[in-house]
Amino acid sequence: MPIHISDTLYLTPLTKTDAECIFDLVNSNRAQLREFLYWVDDVISVESARAYIAQRVDSSLPNAHWFKVHFNNKTCGIFAIKSVCKETYTAELGYWLCSSVHGNGLINKIIEHLVLLVPSLQVEVIEFRCLELNHASIKVALKSGARFVQSIPNYMVANNVTQSLNIYQLEL
Repeated sequence: MPIHISDTLYLTPLTKTDAECIFDLVNSNRAQLREFLYWVDDVISVESARAYIAQRVDSSLPNAHWFKVHFNNKTCGIFAIKSVCKETYTAELGYWLCSSVHGNGLINKIIEHLVLLVPSLQVEVIEFRCLELNHASIKVALKSGARFVQSIPNYMVANNVTQSLNIYQLEL
């Protein structure tokens, strides 16, 4: 069942049957995605895309919800509530989009309608985790109204650069 965000933007649940579509998206956006996403070089076939999807949709993380993003009737990325911490009522988000749809404010529009995605969840805080050089994701967090709360130094190497992980939170 699609979740309509606007006339041109909607989400559908991500399933393992989406492996070919997701592989094509990753493959055609590989250079851009690999800058900040550790898993991109592991998605090298439809079968490995299926494993990528399975790791996410079959995770045991509490209240995880994974969606395909559709814009102008084309699949263009992934949006997720990766988990919800029941003790702090914090939902961690994850997302990526094809470069062809950047600049349309899609993720911020989805975040504005977050309550539609999982109405039964009791979420008080949305958390964004962005590598320090991922200016596009940081911009999404800040535009949503999130504030910087912490940095984890030397978190990982991405694109041959050791980067810190910045954490931003939006109180609902």
